[in-house]
Amino acid sequence: MSDKSLRIALVGAGTLLGKALSDELAASAFASADLRLLDDDEDAQGKLAAVDDEITLIQRMEPDSFDGCDFTFFAGDAALTKKYMRQALKAGSCIVDLSGEMEKTPGILVRAPWVPERSVISASSGERALTKTPAPDLDTRVVVSAHPVAVLLAMLAARSQRVAPLHGLWATLLQPASEYGHAALEELHQQTANLLSFQPLPTEVFGGQTAFTLAVSFDAAGQAALASAAERIRRHYAKISVVTASSLALQVIQVPVFHGYALSVAVEFSHPVAAGALAKALAGSHVRIVADAAAFPGNVQAVEEEGAQILVQPVFPPSESGVSSGEVSKGHSTQEPGAQPTGRFWLWIVADNLKFAAQNAIACAVELNRLRPRGKVQ
Repeated sequence: MSDKSLRIALVGAGTLLGKALSDELAASAFASADLRLLDDDEDAQGKLAAVDDEITLIQRMEPDSFDGCDFTFFAGDAALTKKYMRQALKAGSCIVDLSGEMEKTPGILVRAPWVPERSVISASSGERALTKTPAPDLDTRVVVSAHPVAVLLAMLAARSQRVAPLHGLWATLLQPASEYGHAALEELHQQTANLLSFQPLPTEVFGGQTAFTLAVSFDAAGQAALASAAERIRRHYAKISVVTASSLALQVIQVPVFHGYALSVAVEFSHPVAAGALAKALAGSHVRIVADAAAFPGNVQAVEEEGAQILVQPVFPPSESGVSSGEVSKGHSTQEPGAQPTGRFWLWIVADNLKFAAQNAIACAVELNRLRPRGKVQ
């Protein structure tokens, strides 16, 4: 079956993630497929959407919405997926779930095709230990697209193993409001305006103040559950990474920004390695190394950019380099020619949260499409 004959349904097309996914589909291997934009949100229905320079309407959900669809992407919340996933399955569609709802079903795979299924776990002393993550087969009809932060951390962990065994991975995620959709962006905007005019704050989404502040938790009445986000990332990392999940420590902080991930990641190796060797190992598809700390972009500049951008900063004890770790973190001793190897590094990472999630979901669909039967058995 050629891509021209494929029909794709995108459920939750009116969401921020749905919009990012429709844009990425138009630039992907599925660009020539027949794309059907669907949503049950009355505010989204009937809205015009641009797909590959063509204007189309977001349609409301109907009993026959999935008829003839080869693939269905669920880009809305978990409740939307739960409401329509059986209908999509009954119609014979393959499903890529970005909401995580279908992870509750036993046997459903969490996928991140960019993360290698096999990786060298120990390259020291000539020993090779390999692990294998579960992969889809001819019977796979549903996959959950892994959380983009879990994908990014698993990619970095696998690539770091090329230079030395990874001893520890500590990550702090600065999470933007767009993770929770249009309502969260509006609430952050309104909170900012209300604070400046000494008015009460809306807290329906976040359950507390997020404008002009940082938070590690919110009131349970809100929709933004940071502990749940952290748990989902850890769980997905454990399922997709070839590096043991015990090496990962993670904290999620809600920050008053609209779009774009920023991560501060500390990595520690079992023995010293050169900063240049680590940067070379990390660079590749979906990752770009920025060598100059002064030129490193922020999360706003990362929006709409391809992949993640990473700054590698070695951490030297004062006795090894003559400069303190604090000076290194300010960029005084990063990427210096002839710098001494070290076992510890800071990685500063920015990425477009919506674009990264959409691209991983499309990679999942491409993987499933390769397994679909072609032609007829005579």
